[in-house]
Amino acid sequence: MDIVYQLVQGMSGLPAQESRLARFFLENFAQIPESSMEEIALKAGVSLATLQRFARSIGCDDINDFLGKVRHQQQDSSPQALPGATTILGDATWVDPGTLQKLAAHAGIGSDVLQRFSHSTGKESSGDILSQIRARLNDFSQQESRVAQTILDDVGFAASATIDRLATAAGVSPATITRFARAAGCDDIRDLRMKLAQCSSPVSTGTLPAPWQEKLNSVQGSLSAQLSELSPATITRAVEMLSQATATHIFSASAADTPFASLLQYRLLTLGYPANLCQDTALMSITAAMLGAGQVLVIFAGHAPENALLAAMHQARRKGAAIIVITHDERTFMQQHDIILPLINNDYGSLFIIDLLCDGLALKA
Repeated sequence: MDIVYQLVQGMSGLPAQESRLARFFLENFAQIPESSMEEIALKAGVSLATLQRFARSIGCDDINDFLGKVRHQQQDSSPQALPGATTILGDATWVDPGTLQKLAAHAGIGSDVLQRFSHSTGKESSGDILSQIRARLNDFSQQESRVAQTILDDVGFAASATIDRLATAAGVSPATITRFARAAGCDDIRDLRMKLAQCSSPVSTGTLPAPWQEKLNSVQGSLSAQLSELSPATITRAVEMLSQATATHIFSASAADTPFASLLQYRLLTLGYPANLCQDTALMSITAAMLGAGQVLVIFAGHAPENALLAAMHQARRKGAAIIVITHDERTFMQQHDIILPLINNDYGSLFIIDLLCDGLALKA
């Protein structure tokens, strides 16, 4: 198997997130074998589960098989095959045009595919996303220019803000944010945020003790990974569902999930939305039997749920209640009309999702 060819083909044939991963690996091809799966996931801003899905999507057994094929292909190639990719994995590097042409020739692709690849990454010339935005300031519409300036004024905010918050800060509509992302060479707003997160300046290591800096980097990586798994459309649906509910009931799958369930209840109550918290599995069954249309059940399942909780959820669904699940295990909960919010990190991921939901509700107040 020619792994470079598989990566290039994956850019157009895979789902958006996996397509971005294919680009990420091509940009950092020389560093892949030197990094652990955890380091790759952190730098790429995805979960380990996403890495495994990606590896299978391009014809490998798993991520270890993918890494092995990369090592094998590098051993069979010239040591100078990728001279432009010489920095740390994930540092938004970009190979020079000559090297990119060699890569295209090695993969057996034409110049048109190469041009689409360069455009899809927003790097028709060298430079990160901020350089691209600055270079195109005169090409954007008036509304898009306001978005560009807002991003350049505070990259950290733009990298983590929801589409609604960024639109409010720029004084434009959410639709303008979407148009700007495409005009800036990104697939969508999620792709834009990921690229901004990669190039936003971290706090200097000289100003923080090493353990603090390590913790900060870990938190930033967790938030980036969580953000990449969330769909703005799904969050919007969940916010709309909560805003229209006559009451919200919150179940926690374990003691470790309860603090987050309690926090969501508190945030909803302070926003004026009726919310009830249930932690006992026996009471969950009783509560579920009393639910009906117009009510919402939110389940925190960062840990494996007991059968009693699953039974209560099925009962609530039969009664007509809407279901929102925040979980690692999408397959256990997935039903056609349920809203599933994928959870990457129990702590920071849960807090981030709660913030997105409650910020959306606050905008409706």
